[in-house]
Amino acid sequence: MSKDLPLAGLTVLDMSHLAAGPWCTMVLADLGADVIKIERPDGGDMSRQAGSVYAGGESAVFLSLNRNKRSVALDLKNPEAREVLTRLAGKADIFVENLRPGKTAELGVDYDSLAALNPRIVYASISAFGPDGPHVDLPGNDPIIQALSGVMSITGEQDGPPARQGVSVPDFGAGMMAAFSILAAVVGRGENGPGRHLDLNLLDVEIFALGPRAQEFLLNGEEQPRLGSGHPQFAPYQAYRCKGDRFLYIAAINDKFWRMLCAALGRPELAEHPDFATNVQRTRRREALAGLLEPILLERDRDEWLGILQAHGVPCGPVNTLGEAMSDPQVVHNQLIRTMQHPAAGSVRTVGLPLRVDGDPLPVRSAPPLLGEHTDEVLSQYGFGVDEVARLRTNGTVAGGS
Repeated sequence: MSKDLPLAGLTVLDMSHLAAGPWCTMVLADLGADVIKIERPDGGDMSRQAGSVYAGGESAVFLSLNRNKRSVALDLKNPEAREVLTRLAGKADIFVENLRPGKTAELGVDYDSLAALNPRIVYASISAFGPDGPHVDLPGNDPIIQALSGVMSITGEQDGPPARQGVSVPDFGAGMMAAFSILAAVVGRGENGPGRHLDLNLLDVEIFALGPRAQEFLLNGEEQPRLGSGHPQFAPYQAYRCKGDRFLYIAAINDKFWRMLCAALGRPELAEHPDFATNVQRTRRREALAGLLEPILLERDRDEWLGILQAHGVPCGPVNTLGEAMSDPQVVHNQLIRTMQHPAAGSVRTVGLPLRVDGDPLPVRSAPPLLGEHTDEVLSQYGFGVDEVARLRTNGTVAGGS
């Protein structure tokens, strides 16, 4: 039950769409917060129509980011809908938005307006570039951020073009950073303190995620090459093709693991080779090193090498397909893949929050909502009478949930 979860009792108004904001609010919802998703009646969150994989009329994108939430459909072009939203915000703990900078002020639901009514509200704004600055009026989304941040320049094969990361790191990172920051602000306000306005953007988050790569550049000013699955600071540290055209990743991060790898491969003399004895030497001669290791690894299939290398304590792993990853014995054991019952899509498997609380995985309490599914329920809970809700529905202020 949600009342037993860590964030039970907190109410979140979610005016975000697509990825970063919904990722943030889904984490809060999974942890027990009551997340009320505010959507426009004509289509709702844009992610409902995103991509090309659908179930029951809902996109995989929407289904992946919106479980454990309630949906209220409000036409915010209507001034009365803005009054409804303000009434809801007056009792909320948290407000999350990722509208273009300045739009919330136009709607009268910017931080200053809501804090005047509810001084304890924690208000999180997520944008592509920030609230101001030279890029503020430019459109920006995940791959644009990957390109601008420099991440794309260091991703891809050595002789190929820059590549997009296979997952949406800027969106995911911004969502997680927002959730973390929101909870810090909730703790900071205590029982009687004020809320905060939190502002974060995808560009800053992606550059922050560069971590050591950014620090290396700031120290030496050297641009880093694209190395495919390799690493600029370690070798051997990449995926290798094995017999049968399957791949194995070897991550010999230091000289100890290098010696263990050489022993496992049946080539202990390589550990003392003057060109490869230290990690610095190996990274400087990574192509020559790969030329030595690749034919050895092609002698056996991937799973046979896995058994040998793991028995010697060498850090390594199979390069799984998505299907192999979802059915990996450890993933199954961890109960990460959950099943939810959706009113239109039926039984849907999804990836749960990677966290256990007191030894138990967090429950999927409800599937992602239909558009406006909870409009009447939420408005009634917040003190709107039956006749008032009927009038709001008749004049087009609200929709859904009848």
